[in-house]
Amino acid sequence: MFAVHNSQLKDSDLEDCRSVIQEQATGLGLAMFSLLVERCTNLLKETEKVEAKKEYMTEETNDDEEKLDDIKVSAFPTDLKELLPSVKVWSDWMLGHPDEWNPPPNSLILPKEISVDVWATLAEFCNSLTAVNQSEVPLYKDPDDDLTLLILEEDRLLSGFVPLLAAPQDPCYVEKTSDKAIAADCKRVTVLKYFLEALCGQEEPLLAFKGGKYVSVAAIPDTMGKEVGSQEGKQLEDQEEDVIIEDFEDGTEPEGSGSEDDIRELRAKKEVLARKIAERQRRQEKIQAVLEDQTHMRQIEIEIIPLFLVPDTNGFIDHLSSLITLLNCKQYIIVVPLIVINELDGLAKGQETDCGAGSHACHVQVKARKAVDFLEERFEVRDPCLRALTSRGNELESISFRSEDTTGQKGNNDDLILSCCLHYCKDKAKNFMPSRKDEPIRLRREVVLLTDDRNLRVKALTHNVPVRDIPAFLKWAKVG
Repeated sequence: MFAVHNSQLKDSDLEDCRSVIQEQATGLGLAMFSLLVERCTNLLKETEKVEAKKEYMTEETNDDEEKLDDIKVSAFPTDLKELLPSVKVWSDWMLGHPDEWNPPPNSLILPKEISVDVWATLAEFCNSLTAVNQSEVPLYKDPDDDLTLLILEEDRLLSGFVPLLAAPQDPCYVEKTSDKAIAADCKRVTVLKYFLEALCGQEEPLLAFKGGKYVSVAAIPDTMGKEVGSQEGKQLEDQEEDVIIEDFEDGTEPEGSGSEDDIRELRAKKEVLARKIAERQRRQEKIQAVLEDQTHMRQIEIEIIPLFLVPDTNGFIDHLSSLITLLNCKQYIIVVPLIVINELDGLAKGQETDCGAGSHACHVQVKARKAVDFLEERFEVRDPCLRALTSRGNELESISFRSEDTTGQKGNNDDLILSCCLHYCKDKAKNFMPSRKDEPIRLRREVVLLTDDRNLRVKALTHNVPVRDIPAFLKWAKVG
């Protein structure tokens, strides 16, 4: 989701188009989602068989007992309960950003044994989900004195995740005495049923209810961007309608049509299908144009001559000894963002309630204290290979007064760390723009960001900032 969100085209005039990276990221995300859905469908089918067997045994012992056709949420196996939050999060993202995945992206090039049709998988999941009774625990939309707010764990954990900010989040209340775990699963099933119904209500539906079950009606694009499968079915349908209309115009009334109204209806349907085919063709032309633009874009070559090394907070927690080795070799200047020092201070103080014997929080607190003591000692002796940098690019010789007001700054702490790296990226067009159009753009970098954080690494690469994890940089530099 993060990759899809951060690889959007910057040109707002290009509607219904994706960048190459966004196209691939969307395809990969939907493939991962379909694997989760496929596993949930199999678990639901297994649960349905188990419940049917229990019901059969009950009927044999008590013929007067009322028959239950639905699967109870409380009967879900443990594996299904573990997977539902992830599937629900994906459905939230798809409901909040329909334009980012519809029309569906081109299919990934995958081996046949692991390739999955996303929409056919969702249709099968929808058929299995219809047998689930999510009213086992009543859910209420309006608050009351006898009710309490139900907050799903995944919603609480991802409350600040930018790609999910647009997802619909309606408050849900349950009775105070109800089982919160079962209530949470009931809420998830409710959201998933709404999501699957929404797939049927798209401008170009991806699912449809035919023959008593849900089926996929989505056109399946191949790896070259051409739509096959469902599209072929529509073309055959067009051909059949052409034959019926031509037969009628020749004076032979088509079998099964009793009036001119049937012919008008077929002609109208043909026009609608023709418009849809034309619209798809226009979208494919736009996508092809974007792909050609990406192909002809200038390549970027980055010459990396590391002088300034910017570690993040986790670098001091997990690799302090390696940073000390880099500092002692006197070949590089370690630049410590002030926000990193403040984060280390907060971790070093910690909370007494979290620091139990042998707990992870206690280990982190000890390592943070050790890192803070090391930095204070080196800054006190004015180590020439150690600097502190504010988010505004001001260098500090001492960290005795290290509080910084970041209320006016945009972004989170990762963005502040990245801004410190960009301080050493002084790009001027006249210095790096080549004289010929076919030559690559050559950039020079003297700064390297040292981090294990994937999100921060992606952000750095999008800004042409070199990034490595500390062990890899040590191996490259042949230090220690």
